[in-house]
Amino acid sequence: MSPKIINAIVIFVLVVLSLGIFANGMTKPLGRDEQMYCTGGVMMAQGKMIYRDFSYVAQLPYHPLLYAALFRILNTTHYLLVGRMVSVVCDVLVMLCIVGIYRHIFGKFGICGMILGAAGAVLYVFNPLVDYANGYAWNHDVVILCVVLSFWLFISTDFKQKSRCWRIAAIGGLLTLATCMRITTALVQILFFAALLSQPAESLKQRIKTVLPFLISTAVVLIWPVWVIASSGKAFFLNLIWIPRLYGKWLHEVGLVHNKLGLTLSAFKTPGYLVLIVMAIYLCAVIVWQRRKLAKSDARNLLFAALLVLAFFLIALIPPTMWRQYLSLPVPFVIISFAYPLMQLRQLAEKVRDNKQFKIAGAVVAVCVVVAVVSYPIVLYRTVVLFYPEGWVPIQVHKISRDIAEKTKAPKKILTLAPLFALEGGCDIYTELSCGSIVYRIGDRLSAWNRDKTHTAGPRDLAKLVAEEPPSAVIINVEMMKFLEDDLIKTAVKPGWERKVYEYGPVVYFRR
Repeated sequence: MSPKIINAIVIFVLVVLSLGIFANGMTKPLGRDEQMYCTGGVMMAQGKMIYRDFSYVAQLPYHPLLYAALFRILNTTHYLLVGRMVSVVCDVLVMLCIVGIYRHIFGKFGICGMILGAAGAVLYVFNPLVDYANGYAWNHDVVILCVVLSFWLFISTDFKQKSRCWRIAAIGGLLTLATCMRITTALVQILFFAALLSQPAESLKQRIKTVLPFLISTAVVLIWPVWVIASSGKAFFLNLIWIPRLYGKWLHEVGLVHNKLGLTLSAFKTPGYLVLIVMAIYLCAVIVWQRRKLAKSDARNLLFAALLVLAFFLIALIPPTMWRQYLSLPVPFVIISFAYPLMQLRQLAEKVRDNKQFKIAGAVVAVCVVVAVVSYPIVLYRTVVLFYPEGWVPIQVHKISRDIAEKTKAPKKILTLAPLFALEGGCDIYTELSCGSIVYRIGDRLSAWNRDKTHTAGPRDLAKLVAEEPPSAVIINVEMMKFLEDDLIKTAVKPGWERKVYEYGPVVYFRR
Protein backbone atom coordinates (compact mmCIF):
# COMPACT_ATOMS: atom_id res chain seq x y z
CA MET A 1 0.00 0.00 0.00
CA SER A 2 1.43 3.37 -0.98
CA PRO A 3 2.35 5.99 1.66
CA LYS A 4 -0.25 8.41 0.26
CA ILE A 5 -3.06 5.92 0.76
CA ILE A 6 -1.85 5.11 4.28
CA ASN A 7 -1.67 8.81 5.16
CA ALA A 8 -5.20 9.31 3.79
CA ILE A 9 -6.50 6.42 5.90
CA VAL A 10 -4.78 7.78 9.02
CA ILE A 11 -6.23 11.24 8.41
CA PHE A 12 -9.71 9.73 7.95
CA VAL A 13 -9.37 7.82 11.23
CA LEU A 14 -8.27 10.98 13.05
CA VAL A 15 -11.19 12.95 11.63
CA VAL A 16 -13.65 10.28 12.79
CA LEU A 17 -12.03 10.23 16.23
CA SER A 18 -12.21 14.04 16.39
CA LEU A 19 -15.94 13.91 15.64
CA GLY A 20 -16.33 11.36 18.42
CA ILE A 21 -14.47 13.64 20.83
CA PHE A 22 -16.63 16.60 19.83
CA ALA A 23 -19.84 14.59 20.26
CA ASN A 24 -18.64 13.47 23.68
CA GLY A 25 -18.26 17.08 24.82
CA MET A 26 -21.69 18.05 23.51
CA THR A 27 -23.67 15.12 24.98
CA LYS A 28 -22.41 14.94 28.57
CA PRO A 29 -24.98 15.94 31.20
CA LEU A 30 -24.22 19.14 33.08
CA GLY A 31 -21.74 18.31 35.84
CA ARG A 32 -21.69 19.71 39.34
CA ASP A 33 -18.03 20.75 39.16
CA GLU A 34 -18.64 22.62 35.90
CA GLN A 35 -20.75 25.09 37.88
CA MET A 36 -17.69 26.16 39.83
CA TYR A 37 -15.19 26.11 36.95
CA CYS A 38 -17.32 28.17 34.56
CA THR A 39 -18.61 30.53 37.24
CA GLY A 40 -15.04 31.22 38.32
CA GLY A 41 -14.27 32.34 34.79
CA VAL A 42 -17.38 34.52 34.68
CA MET A 43 -16.48 36.18 37.98
CA MET A 44 -12.98 36.97 36.77
CA ALA A 45 -14.35 38.28 33.49
CA GLN A 46 -16.45 40.66 35.60
CA GLY A 47 -13.27 42.00 37.19
CA LYS A 48 -13.42 40.12 40.49
CA MET A 49 -10.33 38.66 42.13
CA ILE A 50 -10.26 34.90 42.61
CA TYR A 51 -10.19 33.74 46.27
CA ARG A 52 -10.35 37.30 47.60
CA ASP A 53 -13.74 38.21 46.08
CA PHE A 54 -15.27 34.77 45.52
CA SER A 55 -14.56 31.17 46.40
CA TYR A 56 -12.73 28.78 44.06
CA VAL A 57 -12.05 25.52 45.83
CA ALA A 58 -9.06 23.15 45.65
CA GLN A 59 -7.68 24.58 42.38
CA LEU A 60 -5.12 27.17 41.32
CA PRO A 61 -6.08 30.21 39.24
CA TYR A 62 -4.86 29.82 35.63
CA HIS A 63 -7.83 27.78 34.41
CA PRO A 64 -10.51 30.36 35.33
CA LEU A 65 -8.20 33.05 33.90
CA LEU A 66 -8.24 31.16 30.58
CA TYR A 67 -12.03 31.01 30.66
CA ALA A 68 -12.32 34.68 31.64
CA ALA A 69 -10.11 35.71 28.72
CA LEU A 70 -12.17 33.65 26.26
CA PHE A 71 -15.48 34.96 27.63
CA ARG A 72 -14.27 38.54 27.22
CA ILE A 73 -12.70 38.01 23.79
CA LEU A 74 -15.73 36.17 22.41
CA ASN A 75 -18.16 38.51 24.20
CA THR A 76 -20.52 35.62 24.89
CA THR A 77 -22.67 34.19 27.64
CA HIS A 78 -22.41 30.65 26.21
CA TYR A 79 -20.13 29.88 29.13
CA LEU A 80 -20.65 26.11 29.21
CA LEU A 81 -20.24 25.79 25.44
CA VAL A 82 -16.97 27.73 25.48
CA GLY A 83 -15.66 25.72 28.44
CA ARG A 84 -16.47 22.43 26.78
CA MET A 85 -15.04 23.52 23.45
CA VAL A 86 -11.75 24.27 25.22
CA SER A 87 -11.73 20.69 26.51
CA VAL A 88 -12.69 19.27 23.11
CA VAL A 89 -9.89 21.14 21.35
CA CYS A 90 -7.41 19.97 23.99
CA ASP A 91 -8.54 16.35 23.63
CA VAL A 92 -8.17 16.47 19.85
CA LEU A 93 -4.69 17.96 20.24
CA VAL A 94 -3.71 15.23 22.74
CA MET A 95 -4.82 12.63 20.20
CA LEU A 96 -2.76 14.32 17.46
CA CYS A 97 0.22 14.56 19.82
CA ILE A 98 0.09 10.79 20.36
CA VAL A 99 0.35 10.28 16.59
CA GLY A 100 3.09 12.91 16.32
CA ILE A 101 5.11 11.36 19.14
CA TYR A 102 4.90 7.92 17.53
CA ARG A 103 5.94 9.43 14.19
CA HIS A 104 8.94 11.12 15.84
CA ILE A 105 10.05 8.04 17.77
CA PHE A 106 9.87 5.80 14.69
CA GLY A 107 12.04 8.23 12.71
CA LYS A 108 12.88 6.73 9.32
CA PHE A 109 10.10 4.15 9.75
CA GLY A 110 7.56 6.94 9.40
CA ILE A 111 4.76 4.85 7.90
CA CYS A 112 4.91 2.36 10.78
CA GLY A 113 4.91 5.27 13.21
CA MET A 114 1.81 6.80 11.60
CA ILE A 115 -0.11 3.52 11.62
CA LEU A 116 0.78 2.60 15.20
CA GLY A 117 0.23 6.21 16.30
CA ALA A 118 -3.27 6.11 14.82
CA ALA A 119 -3.84 2.82 16.67
CA GLY A 120 -2.71 4.54 19.89
CA ALA A 121 -5.13 7.40 19.21
CA VAL A 122 -7.97 4.87 18.85
CA LEU A 123 -7.01 3.20 22.15
CA TYR A 124 -7.01 6.64 23.77
CA VAL A 125 -10.39 7.83 22.48
CA PHE A 126 -12.17 4.50 23.02
CA ASN A 127 -10.91 4.05 26.58
CA PRO A 128 -14.03 4.32 28.80
CA LEU A 129 -12.21 6.16 31.60
CA VAL A 130 -10.84 8.71 29.15
CA ASP A 131 -14.25 9.08 27.55
CA TYR A 132 -15.79 9.66 30.98
CA ALA A 133 -13.21 12.26 32.07
CA ASN A 134 -12.81 14.20 28.82
CA GLY A 135 -15.17 16.81 27.44
CA TYR A 136 -16.34 18.48 30.65
CA ALA A 137 -15.71 22.17 31.26
CA TRP A 138 -13.03 21.56 33.83
CA ASN A 139 -9.22 21.62 34.00
CA HIS A 140 -8.49 17.96 33.28
CA ASP A 141 -8.07 18.18 29.50
CA VAL A 142 -5.87 21.30 29.46
CA VAL A 143 -3.51 19.82 32.05
CA ILE A 144 -3.06 16.58 30.07
CA LEU A 145 -2.37 18.54 26.88
CA CYS A 146 0.32 20.63 28.61
CA VAL A 147 2.10 17.50 29.89
CA VAL A 148 1.87 15.61 26.58
CA LEU A 149 3.24 18.62 24.69
CA SER A 150 6.05 18.91 27.24
CA PHE A 151 6.94 15.26 26.74
CA TRP A 152 7.01 15.68 22.95
CA LEU A 153 9.28 18.70 23.30
CA PHE A 154 11.51 16.79 25.71
CA ILE A 155 12.10 13.72 23.52
CA SER A 156 12.59 15.81 20.37
CA THR A 157 15.16 18.19 21.91
CA ASP A 158 18.82 17.89 21.03
CA PHE A 159 20.45 18.95 24.29
CA LYS A 160 23.69 19.73 22.48
CA GLN A 161 22.14 22.43 20.29
CA LYS A 162 21.62 26.07 21.29
CA SER A 163 17.94 25.83 20.30
CA ARG A 164 17.44 23.60 23.33
CA CYS A 165 17.05 26.69 25.55
CA TRP A 166 13.75 27.74 23.97
CA ARG A 167 12.41 24.19 24.06
CA ILE A 168 13.37 23.71 27.70
CA ALA A 169 11.81 27.09 28.56
CA ALA A 170 8.61 26.03 26.78
CA ILE A 171 8.55 22.81 28.81
CA GLY A 172 8.92 24.76 32.05
CA GLY A 173 6.20 27.23 31.04
CA LEU A 174 3.72 24.53 29.98
CA LEU A 175 4.23 22.48 33.14
CA THR A 176 3.90 25.54 35.37
CA LEU A 177 0.65 26.44 33.63
CA ALA A 178 -0.56 22.89 34.26
CA THR A 179 0.51 22.98 37.91
CA CYS A 180 -1.20 26.35 38.39
CA MET A 181 -4.41 24.78 37.10
CA ARG A 182 -4.17 21.54 39.09
CA ILE A 183 -1.64 21.57 41.91
CA THR A 184 -1.02 17.80 41.91
CA THR A 185 0.74 18.25 38.54
CA ALA A 186 3.66 19.62 40.56
CA LEU A 187 4.80 16.02 40.97
CA VAL A 188 5.10 15.71 37.18
CA GLN A 189 6.95 19.03 36.96
CA ILE A 190 9.48 17.81 39.51
CA LEU A 191 9.93 14.64 37.45
CA PHE A 192 10.65 16.67 34.31
CA PHE A 193 13.13 18.81 36.23
CA ALA A 194 14.92 15.68 37.45
CA ALA A 195 15.00 14.31 33.89
CA LEU A 196 16.55 17.53 32.60
CA LEU A 197 19.06 17.56 35.44
CA SER A 198 20.08 13.97 34.68
CA GLN A 199 20.91 14.68 31.03
CA PRO A 200 24.54 13.84 30.12
CA ALA A 201 26.77 16.85 30.74
CA GLU A 202 30.48 17.56 30.77
CA SER A 203 30.36 19.55 34.00
CA LEU A 204 28.15 20.93 36.73
CA LYS A 205 28.10 24.26 34.89
CA GLN A 206 26.67 22.52 31.83
CA ARG A 207 23.93 20.92 33.91
CA ILE A 208 22.99 24.30 35.34
CA LYS A 209 22.80 25.75 31.83
CA THR A 210 20.46 22.93 30.87
CA VAL A 211 17.96 23.53 33.67
CA LEU A 212 18.26 27.33 33.84
CA PRO A 213 15.71 28.05 31.04
CA PHE A 214 13.30 25.68 32.80
CA LEU A 215 13.67 27.55 36.09
CA ILE A 216 13.41 30.99 34.47
CA SER A 217 10.21 30.19 32.56
CA THR A 218 8.76 28.58 35.69
CA ALA A 219 9.48 31.74 37.68
CA VAL A 220 7.95 33.97 34.98
CA VAL A 221 4.73 31.96 34.73
CA LEU A 222 4.48 31.90 38.54
CA ILE A 223 4.49 35.70 38.88
CA TRP A 224 0.73 36.19 38.47
CA PRO A 225 -0.40 33.24 40.64
CA VAL A 226 1.98 34.30 43.41
CA TRP A 227 0.58 37.84 43.26
CA VAL A 228 -2.98 36.48 43.42
CA ILE A 229 -2.13 34.28 46.39
CA ALA A 230 -0.44 37.14 48.21
CA SER A 231 -3.41 39.42 47.54
CA SER A 232 -5.96 36.92 48.80
CA GLY A 233 -4.24 36.23 52.12
CA LYS A 234 -5.95 33.65 54.35
CA ALA A 235 -8.72 33.13 51.78
CA PHE A 236 -6.31 31.21 49.55
CA PHE A 237 -5.40 28.74 52.29
CA LEU A 238 -9.05 28.22 53.16
CA ASN A 239 -10.00 27.54 49.54
CA LEU A 240 -7.06 25.32 48.69
CA ILE A 241 -6.67 23.33 51.92
CA TRP A 242 -9.29 23.84 54.58
CA ILE A 243 -12.54 23.66 52.59
CA PRO A 244 -11.45 20.59 50.56
CA ARG A 245 -10.46 18.89 53.80
CA LEU A 246 -13.91 19.49 55.33
CA TYR A 247 -15.58 18.49 52.07
CA GLY A 248 -13.63 15.23 51.89
CA LYS A 249 -14.58 14.44 55.48
CA TRP A 250 -18.26 15.13 54.67
CA LEU A 251 -18.13 12.86 51.61
CA HIS A 252 -16.77 10.03 53.75
CA GLU A 253 -19.48 10.57 56.35
CA VAL A 254 -22.32 10.37 53.83
CA GLY A 255 -20.73 7.45 51.96
CA LEU A 256 -20.14 9.17 48.62
CA VAL A 257 -16.51 8.09 48.25
CA HIS A 258 -15.03 5.14 46.40
CA ASN A 259 -12.77 2.48 47.81
CA LYS A 260 -9.48 3.20 46.06
CA LEU A 261 -8.51 -0.42 45.48
CA GLY A 262 -12.02 -1.37 44.39
CA LEU A 263 -12.28 1.56 41.99
CA THR A 264 -8.85 0.83 40.51
CA LEU A 265 -9.61 -2.85 39.97
CA SER A 266 -12.98 -1.97 38.47
CA ALA A 267 -11.26 0.37 36.00
CA PHE A 268 -8.65 -2.24 35.09
CA LYS A 269 -11.40 -4.77 34.31
CA THR A 270 -12.94 -2.59 31.60
CA PRO A 271 -11.96 -3.85 28.13
CA GLY A 272 -10.48 -0.47 27.18
CA TYR A 273 -8.09 -0.58 30.14
CA LEU A 274 -7.56 -4.35 30.04
CA VAL A 275 -6.13 -4.22 26.52
CA LEU A 276 -3.56 -1.66 27.70
CA ILE A 277 -2.52 -3.99 30.51
CA VAL A 278 -2.28 -6.93 28.07
CA MET A 279 -0.13 -4.86 25.70
CA ALA A 280 2.11 -3.70 28.53
CA ILE A 281 2.67 -7.25 29.77
CA TYR A 282 3.31 -8.54 26.27
CA LEU A 283 5.79 -5.80 25.35
CA CYS A 284 7.62 -6.14 28.67
CA ALA A 285 7.96 -9.89 28.11
CA VAL A 286 9.25 -9.41 24.56
CA ILE A 287 11.76 -6.76 25.64
CA VAL A 288 13.11 -9.01 28.39
CA TRP A 289 13.28 -11.98 26.01
CA GLN A 290 15.01 -10.03 23.23
CA ARG A 291 17.05 -7.73 25.48
CA ARG A 292 20.41 -8.85 24.10
CA LYS A 293 19.40 -8.03 20.54
CA LEU A 294 17.63 -4.72 21.13
CA ALA A 295 19.26 -1.30 20.91
CA LYS A 296 19.70 0.60 24.16
CA SER A 297 19.57 4.09 22.64
CA ASP A 298 16.02 4.88 23.80
CA ALA A 299 16.31 3.34 27.26
CA ARG A 300 16.45 6.72 29.02
CA ASN A 301 13.28 8.05 27.34
CA LEU A 302 11.48 4.72 27.86
CA LEU A 303 12.26 4.91 31.57
CA PHE A 304 11.08 8.52 31.67
CA ALA A 305 7.78 7.60 29.96
CA ALA A 306 7.29 4.77 32.46
CA LEU A 307 7.96 7.13 35.37
CA LEU A 308 5.34 9.53 33.99
CA VAL A 309 2.79 6.72 34.04
CA LEU A 310 3.75 5.94 37.63
CA ALA A 311 3.53 9.63 38.59
CA PHE A 312 -0.02 9.93 37.27
CA PHE A 313 -1.08 6.77 39.10
CA LEU A 314 0.32 8.29 42.29
CA ILE A 315 -1.56 11.53 41.57
CA ALA A 316 -4.75 9.47 41.24
CA LEU A 317 -4.16 7.59 44.50
CA ILE A 318 -2.77 10.32 46.79
CA PRO A 319 -5.92 12.47 47.35
CA PRO A 320 -8.14 11.38 50.27
CA THR A 321 -11.09 10.99 47.89
CA MET A 322 -10.63 9.23 44.57
CA TRP A 323 -12.84 9.57 41.50
CA ARG A 324 -13.07 7.63 38.24
CA GLN A 325 -11.65 10.47 36.15
CA TYR A 326 -8.37 10.31 38.07
CA LEU A 327 -7.62 6.91 36.53
CA SER A 328 -7.83 8.36 33.04
CA LEU A 329 -4.72 10.48 33.70
CA PRO A 330 -2.13 7.72 33.06
CA VAL A 331 -3.80 6.40 29.88
CA PRO A 332 -2.18 8.65 27.22
CA PHE A 333 1.23 8.11 28.76
CA VAL A 334 0.76 4.33 28.90
CA ILE A 335 -0.05 4.44 25.19
CA ILE A 336 2.93 6.70 24.43
CA SER A 337 5.29 4.43 26.37
CA PHE A 338 4.42 1.55 24.00
CA ALA A 339 6.09 3.42 21.13
CA TYR A 340 9.61 2.67 22.39
CA PRO A 341 9.45 -1.15 22.58
CA LEU A 342 7.52 -1.23 19.29
CA MET A 343 10.22 0.89 17.68
CA GLN A 344 12.94 -1.41 19.03
CA LEU A 345 11.17 -4.41 17.54
CA ARG A 346 10.97 -2.60 14.20
CA GLN A 347 14.70 -1.87 14.33
CA LEU A 348 15.40 -5.48 15.23
CA ALA A 349 13.36 -6.66 12.25
CA GLU A 350 15.59 -4.62 9.92
CA LYS A 351 18.78 -5.66 11.68
CA VAL A 352 18.25 -9.43 11.60
CA ARG A 353 16.14 -9.49 8.43
CA ASP A 354 13.34 -11.17 10.33
CA ASN A 355 10.24 -9.18 11.23
CA LYS A 356 8.36 -12.04 12.88
CA GLN A 357 8.35 -10.43 16.33
CA PHE A 358 7.30 -7.08 14.92
CA LYS A 359 4.47 -8.70 12.97
CA ILE A 360 3.27 -10.44 16.12
CA ALA A 361 3.43 -7.13 18.00
CA GLY A 362 1.45 -5.46 15.22
CA ALA A 363 -1.16 -8.21 15.40
CA VAL A 364 -1.45 -7.75 19.18
CA VAL A 365 -1.96 -4.02 18.68
CA ALA A 366 -4.61 -4.64 16.02
CA VAL A 367 -6.51 -7.08 18.24
CA CYS A 368 -6.40 -4.62 21.14
CA VAL A 369 -7.74 -1.86 18.90
CA VAL A 370 -10.63 -4.07 17.72
CA VAL A 371 -11.48 -5.07 21.30
CA ALA A 372 -11.42 -1.42 22.44
CA VAL A 373 -13.72 -0.29 19.60
CA VAL A 374 -16.18 -3.22 19.78
CA SER A 375 -16.47 -3.03 23.58
CA TYR A 376 -17.20 0.72 23.59
CA PRO A 377 -18.97 1.65 20.34
CA ILE A 378 -20.84 4.58 21.93
CA VAL A 379 -17.96 6.81 20.74
CA LEU A 380 -19.17 6.24 17.18
CA TYR A 381 -22.91 5.96 17.83
CA ARG A 382 -23.30 9.35 19.44
CA THR A 383 -21.71 11.24 16.54
CA VAL A 384 -25.21 11.42 14.99
CA VAL A 385 -26.01 14.12 17.57
CA LEU A 386 -23.66 16.45 15.68
CA PHE A 387 -26.40 16.85 13.05
CA TYR A 388 -28.80 18.09 15.74
CA PRO A 389 -27.19 21.10 17.49
CA GLU A 390 -30.41 21.85 19.37
CA GLY A 391 -29.80 18.64 21.30
CA TRP A 392 -26.31 19.59 22.48
CA VAL A 393 -26.26 19.94 26.25
CA PRO A 394 -24.52 23.38 26.28
CA ILE A 395 -27.13 24.67 23.82
CA GLN A 396 -29.98 23.27 25.92
CA VAL A 397 -28.55 24.83 29.08
CA HIS A 398 -28.25 28.21 27.36
CA LYS A 399 -31.79 28.00 25.98
CA ILE A 400 -33.21 27.21 29.41
CA SER A 401 -31.14 30.00 30.96
CA ARG A 402 -32.45 32.56 28.46
CA ASP A 403 -36.02 31.48 29.13
CA ILE A 404 -35.46 31.78 32.88
CA ALA A 405 -34.00 35.28 32.41
CA GLU A 406 -36.99 36.40 30.33
CA LYS A 407 -39.43 35.30 33.04
CA THR A 408 -37.42 36.72 35.96
CA LYS A 409 -38.40 40.12 37.34
CA ALA A 410 -35.90 42.87 38.09
CA PRO A 411 -33.38 42.99 39.71
CA LYS A 412 -32.96 39.45 38.32
CA LYS A 413 -31.17 38.11 41.37
CA ILE A 414 -31.45 34.32 41.44
CA LEU A 415 -30.97 31.98 44.40
CA THR A 416 -29.59 28.66 43.21
CA LEU A 417 -26.92 25.99 43.58
CA ALA A 418 -26.59 25.92 39.77
CA PRO A 419 -25.24 29.41 38.96
CA LEU A 420 -24.79 28.65 35.24
CA PHE A 421 -28.56 28.59 34.71
CA ALA A 422 -28.66 32.17 35.99
CA LEU A 423 -25.44 33.55 34.50
CA GLU A 424 -25.93 32.25 30.95
CA GLY A 425 -29.20 34.16 30.78
CA GLY A 426 -27.61 37.38 32.02
CA CYS A 427 -28.99 37.24 35.58
CA ASP A 428 -27.11 37.77 38.83
CA ILE A 429 -26.29 35.20 41.49
CA TYR A 430 -25.36 35.28 45.14
CA THR A 431 -21.57 35.34 45.28
CA GLU A 432 -21.72 33.14 48.36
CA LEU A 433 -23.12 30.31 46.18
CA SER A 434 -20.77 30.75 43.20
CA CYS A 435 -19.28 27.27 43.77
CA GLY A 436 -22.70 25.69 43.51
CA SER A 437 -23.31 22.93 46.01
CA ILE A 438 -19.62 22.13 46.61
CA VAL A 439 -19.09 24.60 49.47
CA TYR A 440 -22.78 24.92 50.40
CA ARG A 441 -22.82 21.27 51.48
CA ILE A 442 -20.31 21.93 54.27
CA GLY A 443 -20.85 25.67 54.67
CA ASP A 444 -22.28 25.33 58.17
CA ARG A 445 -19.11 23.56 59.29
CA LEU A 446 -17.04 26.65 58.54
CA SER A 447 -16.75 29.32 61.20
CA ALA A 448 -18.53 32.61 60.58
CA TRP A 449 -15.14 34.28 60.09
CA ASN A 450 -14.07 31.69 57.50
CA ARG A 451 -17.37 32.01 55.61
CA ASP A 452 -16.99 35.76 55.55
CA LYS A 453 -13.37 35.53 54.44
CA THR A 454 -14.16 33.14 51.59
CA HIS A 455 -17.54 34.69 50.65
CA THR A 456 -19.32 31.37 51.12
CA ALA A 457 -22.53 30.26 52.81
CA GLY A 458 -24.29 27.23 54.23
CA PRO A 459 -27.99 26.51 54.80
CA ARG A 460 -28.00 28.56 58.02
CA ASP A 461 -26.93 31.68 56.13
CA LEU A 462 -29.79 31.63 53.61
CA ALA A 463 -32.19 33.67 55.72
CA LYS A 464 -29.65 36.48 56.09
CA LEU A 465 -28.81 36.46 52.36
CA VAL A 466 -32.46 36.58 51.34
CA ALA A 467 -33.29 39.30 53.87
CA GLU A 468 -30.53 41.55 52.56
CA GLU A 469 -31.24 40.90 48.86
CA PRO A 470 -34.54 39.11 48.11
CA PRO A 471 -34.28 36.86 45.04
CA SER A 472 -36.38 37.29 41.92
CA ALA A 473 -36.34 33.55 41.29
CA VAL A 474 -35.20 30.29 42.87
CA ILE A 475 -33.76 27.41 40.82
CA ILE A 476 -33.78 23.89 42.26
CA ASN A 477 -33.69 20.25 41.10
CA VAL A 478 -29.97 20.47 40.35
CA GLU A 479 -28.54 18.89 43.53
CA MET A 480 -28.45 15.09 43.89
CA MET A 481 -29.24 15.41 47.60
CA LYS A 482 -32.66 17.02 47.38
CA PHE A 483 -32.87 17.89 51.07
CA LEU A 484 -30.10 20.45 50.60
CA GLU A 485 -32.42 22.42 48.30
CA ASP A 486 -35.36 22.32 50.71
CA ASP A 487 -33.97 25.29 52.61
CA LEU A 488 -33.87 27.36 49.43
CA ILE A 489 -37.60 26.87 48.94
CA LYS A 490 -38.53 27.34 52.63
CA THR A 491 -36.43 30.48 52.97
CA ALA A 492 -37.10 32.34 49.74
CA VAL A 493 -40.21 31.05 47.94
CA LYS A 494 -43.45 32.78 48.94
CA PRO A 495 -47.03 31.69 48.35
CA GLY A 496 -48.22 32.57 44.88
CA TRP A 497 -44.86 32.28 43.17
CA GLU A 498 -45.05 30.78 39.68
CA ARG A 499 -43.49 27.33 39.31
CA LYS A 500 -42.09 25.99 36.05
CA VAL A 501 -40.57 22.57 35.39
CA TYR A 502 -38.10 22.40 32.51
CA GLU A 503 -37.77 19.12 30.65
CA TYR A 504 -34.44 17.46 31.49
CA GLY A 505 -33.57 20.55 33.49
CA PRO A 506 -34.28 22.53 36.64
CA VAL A 507 -37.42 23.53 38.46
CA VAL A 508 -37.78 27.30 38.81
CA TYR A 509 -39.94 29.42 41.13
CA PHE A 510 -40.54 32.96 39.81
CA ARG A 511 -41.59 35.88 41.99
CA ARG A 512 -44.83 37.36 40.65
